[in-house]
Amino acid sequence: MATAAVSLNTKISPEEKAEFTRTAEALGLTPSAAIKIFVRMFNDCGGFPFEVRRKDRAEGALRLDPSHFDAFANALDEPMPSQAQALLAKDFEWSE
Repeated sequence: MATAAVSLNTKISPEEKAEFTRTAEALGLTPSAAIKIFVRMFNDCGGFPFEVRRKDRAEGALRLDPSHFDAFANALDEPMPSQAQALLAKDFEWSE
């Protein structure tokens, strides 16, 4: 006989939910599956079991604030400044 499932509900901010959904999807999970994994491991370990992070979220990694993403993406479509073009075109000599 199958055990009936019950709901687990919590309140979080819309921004936290959006980031949680993006992170879960980046790991190939649904938000629901990510929560189920956490609950199982939390219970098995008797508390917080581990850190689960994408590699780009390592300590010291720079994260772009979501409110600035559009400005950053638009800047990528702008022509490259002449000084940057000159640096990229330059042949550097490396010495030991």
